[in-house]
Amino acid sequence: MIIQPSKFIFLLSLLASVALYFWPTFNVADQRIFEAAAVILLAVGLWSTAIIPSFFGSLIFMFVTVVLSIAPPKVVFSGFHSGATWLVFGGLIFGLGVRKTGLDTRLVKSFLLYFPRFYTAIIYGVFWIGTALAFIVPSASGRVAVLVPIMAALSKELGFGNSKDGGGKGRTGLILAASMGTMVPAFGILPSNVPNMALFGAADSVLDIQLTFGEYFLLNFPVMGFFPLLVYPAIIAFLFKDTPSYPKPGESKEGWSRDEKRLLLILMFALLLWITDTLHNISPAWVSLGAAIVCMLPRVGVLKSNVLGGEINYGPVLFVVGVIGLGAIANYAGLGDFIGQNIIDLFDFQKGQNFLNYIYISLTGMIIGLFTTMPAQPAIIVSMTTVLSEATGWSHFSVIMTSLTAWGVFPFFYQTPPVIVAVALGNINIMDVTKMLVTYMVAGILIMLPLHFLWAQYLGVFVVNS
Repeated sequence: MIIQPSKFIFLLSLLASVALYFWPTFNVADQRIFEAAAVILLAVGLWSTAIIPSFFGSLIFMFVTVVLSIAPPKVVFSGFHSGATWLVFGGLIFGLGVRKTGLDTRLVKSFLLYFPRFYTAIIYGVFWIGTALAFIVPSASGRVAVLVPIMAALSKELGFGNSKDGGGKGRTGLILAASMGTMVPAFGILPSNVPNMALFGAADSVLDIQLTFGEYFLLNFPVMGFFPLLVYPAIIAFLFKDTPSYPKPGESKEGWSRDEKRLLLILMFALLLWITDTLHNISPAWVSLGAAIVCMLPRVGVLKSNVLGGEINYGPVLFVVGVIGLGAIANYAGLGDFIGQNIIDLFDFQKGQNFLNYIYISLTGMIIGLFTTMPAQPAIIVSMTTVLSEATGWSHFSVIMTSLTAWGVFPFFYQTPPVIVAVALGNINIMDVTKMLVTYMVAGILIMLPLHFLWAQYLGVFVVNS
C-alpha cells in the first residue's frame, strides 16, 4: 500500500511533534518552549498537508494546547477578540453578498466585453480583474471561489478546453491569472488577504501596534502591488501561451437591480472608510464588521440575517483564530525569541547595514514560510520582533513592515489557502503551479525586494529603535 505524500509528511510532523513534547530539558522555561514548538508543529503539519480542513486543524491545535496546559485559554483563544477575525467575518458576508446579488458576475462580464483578441492581453485583463476585486471583497479565498468558475467557463468559450479533458495551457493560464491576480497584489492592501489580517491582529495583540490602511497601502502597494501586476501576467502568458478562438461578444446583463446598487454603495462606503482610516481612526476590522451588519439590516441590506445560520462558512474565521493563537502561544512560551536567536546566529545582522538586514529578515520570512502556511508567517515573525529589533537596531514597526516581502514570493502551492482553492476548483496540474511560483520567486528576489527596499528607505521606514 502506497502512502500519499501529504499523509507521509503529516506523519513525520506528528512524530516530530511528539518528540519535541517529550524532549528532555533542564528547566521550566526550556520545557515550555519545546512544548509550544510541539503543538505549533502539529498545527503546521495539519495546515500544510491539508489532510483535514484548515479550520478543523485549528480546533485540534487549540484543544490540545489547552488540555495539555501548554498555555492558558486566554492566550490560546486570543484570536476571538482580535480585529483580524472580524475582518475575515466581514469578508465572508461581502463574498456572499456579491454572489447573491450577481454583482461579481456583472463586473467581470462587463470587463470581458472589452478584451482584445490575443492571449497575453486576456491574461493581463483577468489578472487585473482579480486585483480590482481585492478592493471590494476582503476575502482572498472568496474572490478565488468567485473568479475560478467564471474563468473555467471562459476557457471553454475560448476553445481552451475544460476540466474533464484536462484543458490546455490557455485554461491553466486563465485559472492562475485569476487566482494569483486576486491574491498577490492584495498583499499591499491591508484588509484583503489573511496574512495581512493575521499581521494586523498579531501586531495589535502582541506589540500594541495599530496598523492603518493608508500607511500600509502607501508602503506596500506601489511595489508589492504594481510589480506583480506587471510581471506575473507576463510569466503566465509565457509559460502557458495558447491561441484563443475568440467568441462573438455576448450581451451584458441589462439594468442594475436594487440589491446590486445597494451592495455597491455599501462596499464603496466601506472602501472610503478603509482608505481614510488615518482621519477617523476607526479600525479596518470595525469598518468591515459595520458594513457586514448593514448588508444584513432589514429593508436596507441585501442579505437576510438568517444567512448567519446556514449560508456562511465559518471555517475561515476559525482558521484565522487558530493562526493568531499560534502567534500568541509562541510569544507566551518565548519560542519567538528562541527561533530569533538561532536566526541571528545564521544571519550576520549588523546595525547600520539596512539593506543586508532587510534581505536577512525577508529570507527569514521565506524560510519560515517553507515550514508553515503563509497565514502563520506573520504570527511567527511578530513573536520574533523584539529579538530582530535588537539585532538590527530598528523599531518594532520597521521590522514587521520589512518582513512583508516574504509573503509575495513562495515556491509551493500549499503555503497559501487561496492557491489551494484555485488548484482544487480549477483542477490544474500542481507542477504547472510550482513552475509559475518558482519563476516569479526568482524575479521577486532579484528585482522586487531591492525595489521595495529603496521605496521603504525613501519613506523613512527604517527607524532606529530608541
